[in-house]
Amino acid sequence: MTEPLRTERTSAREADDLTAPDSAPEAQLLASRPPMVAFVLEFWRTPTALVAGLLMALSVVSTVGVTYLALWSNELLGEVTDSLIARNWQLLLTALLTSIAVGVSSSAIINSNVVLLRLADMRWRTWLSERLVARWTASNVFYEIEREGRLQNADQRIAEDVRMFTEDSVNLLSNMVSVLSQVGSFTYLLWGLSQSLRFDLWGWHYEIAGYMVYIAFAYALGGLLVTHLFGRKLIALNMQKQGVEADYRYLGMKLRENAEQIAFYGGGDRERARLSERFALVRQNFFGVTFRTWKVQVINETYNQVLSPLPTVAALPLYYAGLVTLGGMTRAVQAFTSLVSALSFFQQAYIGFTRWLALTNRLRDLSAALGIAEGRTRGIVVTRSQVPEIVFSRIALRKPDTTLMCTVPPLRLAADERWFISGRSGSGKSTLLRALAGMWPYGEGTVVIPNGARLMFLPQRSYVPDGSLKAGVCYPGEAANFSDAACVEALKQCGLESLADGLHAVDNWQRKLSGGELQRLAMARVILHKPDFVFLDEATSALDPDGERLVYGALLAALPHACVVSVAHRESLHALHSRFLDLGGLDPMVV
Repeated sequence: MTEPLRTERTSAREADDLTAPDSAPEAQLLASRPPMVAFVLEFWRTPTALVAGLLMALSVVSTVGVTYLALWSNELLGEVTDSLIARNWQLLLTALLTSIAVGVSSSAIINSNVVLLRLADMRWRTWLSERLVARWTASNVFYEIEREGRLQNADQRIAEDVRMFTEDSVNLLSNMVSVLSQVGSFTYLLWGLSQSLRFDLWGWHYEIAGYMVYIAFAYALGGLLVTHLFGRKLIALNMQKQGVEADYRYLGMKLRENAEQIAFYGGGDRERARLSERFALVRQNFFGVTFRTWKVQVINETYNQVLSPLPTVAALPLYYAGLVTLGGMTRAVQAFTSLVSALSFFQQAYIGFTRWLALTNRLRDLSAALGIAEGRTRGIVVTRSQVPEIVFSRIALRKPDTTLMCTVPPLRLAADERWFISGRSGSGKSTLLRALAGMWPYGEGTVVIPNGARLMFLPQRSYVPDGSLKAGVCYPGEAANFSDAACVEALKQCGLESLADGLHAVDNWQRKLSGGELQRLAMARVILHKPDFVFLDEATSALDPDGERLVYGALLAALPHACVVSVAHRESLHALHSRFLDLGGLDPMVV
């Protein structure tokens, strides 16, 4: 397990001013990770993978074809060399023209193979992205992951890590097929070309068949061991790289999304410092990766340069013994080089493999976090049944550390009722609404909701997606399901006449509208959807008394038979409600 990246500048402030860097996963995530092989092969075991499998099969065929052409090219190299020595110009011309045709064909197949791999990659990426997004957005799993703080940057893992994971996986698989094809072919070729090495030593006679093959494998294995010895730390560094880069992007995104609030506070200098502190971790990781990569590459190049004469030296005994011509020796050297090049894939791909392993582990952590959230046992159970109203048992609301917040007595929320929930800050008012929405598992109790009943919750600051104003009003429904006239009428009822003419204007409404306007828009959204039960959590706190009376009046007039439950502090709302629940004391009271 690796330690989080730290610098002297960030360590003193980080606990108070920044979230902890995305670092090593907690023990529960590690224990819940899906097995590496199962995670990688999950897509390939589904019917969706059929087309991708055919594309990969075509890629394998083309790879084998390229290997065959490489063997033919090796044979042509020997013919060119021998025809030069023999001054046989007709044979030389034929060999050269054939070599050109082989080279052009090989290039065309290689480029076609790239297209096949990209198509297979996109099918895998599409399936994995859709699967992870579906799990992330189902049953408020995204909220639970953020609430628990179990995993950072889930969104960027889906957007970036999935893309790089599938791309690297397809390329690694293709390269592995190519390597195995080349290793098998050139081992067979070199075994025949190198014949047998015969020598006497200390009175014993030795004969080693295919001796150049053994030398090639020993050479490649030595390079791999050297690479692993100096490069194994890159696995942890690459995993940290994905985390610190995502953290830095996220902090910049928060600055952009909250530009107005930060500007009012005059917080530009503080945000610049925060970004600088986070970028210091990016720089530290960059230098760690860069230095380690440089070290591995220098060691590799030194190893290869020192032993570069080895193919020629290994083939010289055959030439001096008169067992091969100069063309045969050239073929043996080229076959040795090709075999070593194929075997050296494992050495050269080591750095890329460390990145792939880091990406795979980050996605396995995401899958583990999703699984933990999906399998959580809920103390407060929300179910649906054939009942005419929402029925509470006695509910104990607890904090994540099991500390009791409050106990809510048994209740029934019926149509036409207007409930007002009050209590001091932190008494559990908003948490009760979260429990009703199935978003708060901590505690004990049951909530039964009528089958088919439509519920709508309005937090203090409602979410408005980017896009047209109509899409924002209709959220979470589809804009096409509501007429323009209905949307305009709902906006007007909530005092947003000035926005009605721009129903199809596209903008970042979450940032453009004021807090009060956002609350009015949220009320218009409720009027448009006409739910059976409405839960308002400080949903008019940004409005003045007149504005508050206007939107409540519009809501109650538009939904006369709906049950409305309000969480608020303002006593001015009491007159609009007939039932009261006070969570402020040790023994909550219902009036």
